[in-house]
Amino acid sequence: GTGVKCPTTVVELRRLAGPAGKGNKKESKNVVSPPLFPKALDSTSRLARSCLSFVFEVCSAIPERQLHGISALPVWKQDGALDDDETSYGILPQSFITHVGEHMLALVQALEPFASDPDALGLANEVMSGVLEVAVQPWKEFMAAAGCSFKAGYEKSQLEILMRGKDLSKYLLCENEDALEDDMGGNGEDEEDEDEEASTAFCNQWLDVVGLAVAGRLLERTMRIPRLGRKGAEHLATDLNYIRNVFTALGVSGHPHPLLGYVAQLVTLEDGTLRSTIKRRRQGGDAEVSSEAMEVIKRVELRIAYVRSISV
Repeated sequence: GTGVKCPTTVVELRRLAGPAGKGNKKESKNVVSPPLFPKALDSTSRLARSCLSFVFEVCSAIPERQLHGISALPVWKQDGALDDDETSYGILPQSFITHVGEHMLALVQALEPFASDPDALGLANEVMSGVLEVAVQPWKEFMAAAGCSFKAGYEKSQLEILMRGKDLSKYLLCENEDALEDDMGGNGEDEEDEDEEASTAFCNQWLDVVGLAVAGRLLERTMRIPRLGRKGAEHLATDLNYIRNVFTALGVSGHPHPLLGYVAQLVTLEDGTLRSTIKRRRQGGDAEVSSEAMEVIKRVELRIAYVRSISV
């Protein structure tokens, strides 16, 4: 951000340790030379991955702990009508999800000091390219809980599409999701100088990654709820909508994930509407979206119908 070159950075070490002639554009693209310093290249790459994993584990520890046992909460099985207080004042989000929300909001202030030094920030940004990988595991477990998997050889790319929620909104009966994503993109960039913009981008990158992990974990725990009564469904919808509001308040592009809003809809959707939605999916009415992503959507709908005891 200062325009001053750092002497020997991780990127420079990787360039020196990497394949000979890698930076020479005149070299044939088909020529692959062995790394000049293979051990150094491997060590710096492993160090970068370890640092990213460590920061991620620190930032996501509280959400992971709060969401750990929620699938077995007795509240989900509650049936019947809402009581007078709930009817009058509405259902409040449960403590586990408010702890997660408060942590996400506090994470902004926790990250900002690490982005205050332009030189240190420049070094950190050089190893951020693979940061999305640290948030993959909750989504893999969500896939397993939903009962689906991607084709061999395409797991990484398809999982990233799912995590990013690309082109899913229009297939999820959710209104204003596309507009929400547009609104999140780069507000106030014109008012920031170069250093402030870099600092904001760094914080948003970590908020994005932790937010994706929280969304994936919450969806995975939701898929593992054994039974969902009417009252329990109202509580779950409230919790999901609360965390969606938190992500909206953070203003990070791509958040909240469209599946959070869709599951909140599914758990309180009229039985007949859910049945007709599942029937339409079976008839292949959404051929434009990738088959892998559509399979996830179908499995989520079927799982929600099952835990709500809706025959399809």
